Amino acid sequence: MSAYRVTGMLAGHNNNTENTNTLFPFTAVVNQEKAKEALLLAVINPAVHGVLFIGEKGTGKTTLVRSLSTLLPETQVIDLPLGSGEEMVLGTVDAEKALATGKISVKPGILTRADGHVLYIDEVNLLAEHLMDIILDAAATGQYRLEREGISSSYAARFILVGSMNPEEGWLRPQLLDRFGLAVHISAISSVKKRAEVFNRAQAFAADPSTFAQSYQNDQLEISEKLRQSRKRLTKVTIPDQLTSQTIETILQLGVRTHRAELAILQGAKARAAWYERDSVSWDDIQTLMPLALQHRIATQDIQSPVTWDLLSERLLEINNKTKDEDKKGWLPTPFYRKKKAKTRNN
Repeated sequence: MSAYRVTGMLAGHNNNTENTNTLFPFTAVVNQEKAKEALLLAVINPAVHGVLFIGEKGTGKTTLVRSLSTLLPETQVIDLPLGSGEEMVLGTVDAEKALATGKISVKPGILTRADGHVLYIDEVNLLAEHLMDIILDAAATGQYRLEREGISSSYAARFILVGSMNPEEGWLRPQLLDRFGLAVHISAISSVKKRAEVFNRAQAFAADPSTFAQSYQNDQLEISEKLRQSRKRLTKVTIPDQLTSQTIETILQLGVRTHRAELAILQGAKARAAWYERDSVSWDDIQTLMPLALQHRIATQDIQSPVTWDLLSERLLEINNKTKDEDKKGWLPTPFYRKKKAKTRNN
């Protein structure tokens, strides 16, 4: 799986804000900090290979994804309509043009239009699996091949894939879930104060979108600039060999076998280090990324519950306490292990 450059994603801020002002600003979205973080990390480092949002309807998943365009004026969020067929996704022969000119030409599909942008699939769990395979392959390689009568060509498809799903309507197969680098469980907000704030902001936006967007312009510009700088810094970020080994060993101890888990964690950790203006990944970066990369890859008692670092920590300690193999003692990442031991002594 190769990393690829997303053309124009972080070009200079567009002074013409007419289009972005009609979208709800990214920084105005209430709560959902983990979801925001996952999106930003995927933008900084496309090698993370996509983000999946898991949550019930009406929790703001679609609003959040589409708000990315307000941070990246050169970038569109391309929606894949539910019920799309293979021709709509890949493209097809332009019959009208062929009849008019006598030459075979291709009518571009959604994957071509998504090149250099964000491809968003709402209710991804309801998409036909063979189409999901095609899209995931394109997202991983940055291209796809169109085979039609008289046509056999490859096309660029360097997009960031974002999917959302309501688990009440069914799940993706584990093989497909694994193709998303990160996943975030989005829950309905339970705080009365925060829900009131959601309502108030929605009302203000509906009444006057431009004025509402203008009130968040400074925050938007700050995040946009930080994204640009983070992408530039990404090439300088390194991962200490010890952290790589500790990360993989922890993943294996948790019973996760897919190699995509460490790829998502380590690439996401590089993006996070770049965001915080560091040239080296820390254990804090790894600890932050693990729940995001394992949400959809680790078995839990309640598959709809969010995976947190506390949950992973408890499982790690249980495994460590059960093992009698002296060679496995001390396998836990040192910073985490020492914190737990110190806390136990204090208690």
